Amino acid sequence: MNHAVHFEQVNADDLTREVSFALPPGALALLVTSRREESDRLVRLLLGLSRPQAGRLSVLGEEVGALSEKALVALRKSLSVVFSSGGLVSNLKVWENLVLPLEYHFACTPSEIQEKGEAALRRVGYCGGMMELPGHLSLCQKRQVGLARAMLSEPRLMIFDAMLDGLQDDEKACLTPAALEFHREQGGRTSLFITSNPESVRDIPFDLRVVLKEGALHAE
Repeated sequence: MNHAVHFEQVNADDLTREVSFALPPGALALLVTSRREESDRLVRLLLGLSRPQAGRLSVLGEEVGALSEKALVALRKSLSVVFSSGGLVSNLKVWENLVLPLEYHFACTPSEIQEKGEAALRRVGYCGGMMELPGHLSLCQKRQVGLARAMLSEPRLMIFDAMLDGLQDDEKACLTPAALEFHREQGGRTSLFITSNPESVRDIPFDLRVVLKEGALHAE
């Protein structure tokens, strides 16, 4: 069976234990870690920015640890990450950060970029300025722009890295519906929420929950 994500006895620095679990294509899944550092390591492993010390990790059918740098770049075009910080480039304005995927990876005309970018910001409820630098944005606004940018790539795999941690309920109400609607609108799209604070995602109806704890791993 092809898996969207498959950890097979993976071990690496910052992981509390050996990790094994699989996500089928189209799953809405939660991965609960024991601490922030563990979440960071898992995201880096999924992106191929670090390699497992032991075991195998497959993402969208590709064994990440065996890929060349060129093949990793190609794989990353099929997945998007919404980072807890927003993942924005500090010296680029909101609009420049937002449309980077369209300018570099897609053959879009300027009018298409304008239309798609504005629609994505509306979708996540962003009401700030498009010419603001990230340093002037609230944490929620940074994550709104990060989510809008991730969606513009139309990925097969979405990774939400502590996206809802530390937000008020009204701020979550901007991000959660947009993320869930985006998950549902393309068959086979997989969404993986990673957090060390499961209370932040308590209202999301996950298909699968994987909990990593010191000395234990279980799926629900």
